[in-house]
Amino acid sequence: MQRSYSDAESQMTQPLHKIGDVAEMLGTTIRAIRYYEEEGLLQPVRTAGGTRLYSTRHVDRLRAILRLAQGGYSLEAIRDLARLRERCATGDESQDRVSARLDSLLADIDQRMRELRSLALEVRAARNTVQQCAGCKNPPTTDGCPNCPVIDRLPYIELLNLIWDEDARPGEAPR
Repeated sequence: MQRSYSDAESQMTQPLHKIGDVAEMLGTTIRAIRYYEEEGLLQPVRTAGGTRLYSTRHVDRLRAILRLAQGGYSLEAIRDLARLRERCATGDESQDRVSARLDSLLADIDQRMRELRSLALEVRAARNTVQQCAGCKNPPTTDGCPNCPVIDRLPYIELLNLIWDEDARPGEAPR
């Protein structure tokens, strides 16, 4: 997308930052910033010598990109959201399409949050079960501690199946 003179002019009145400073500010890498530029998500101002300069708006846009990427969203999904408004003919159409996309994003985030809350409950239950082994002098295996509370909870707390003997099955002898 070509920048208009007024866009470039307004950016020149803002403080401009070099790519290394932006990377440090946002806790990312120069390569990541260049990647998003290559993908068309970010268009910094360039000096005559080719140095990339980033305005506050660039930094804010990059921060939004990074948050979505860190949230597990694909480059395609981020690009689609970033370009959605420019594909609309009117503000009304833009509002409808962007709102629908943001609603979809919120629904996805809500689902992930439910899944993470469920996982957190399971992790707590596993931790609480494992903490019952405090002070135990037996080896932490099915053979070494056949009455371990972890063994009894294996069918109820899936995460314990990752932590405990792979072959342990309540009521069965180890293979």
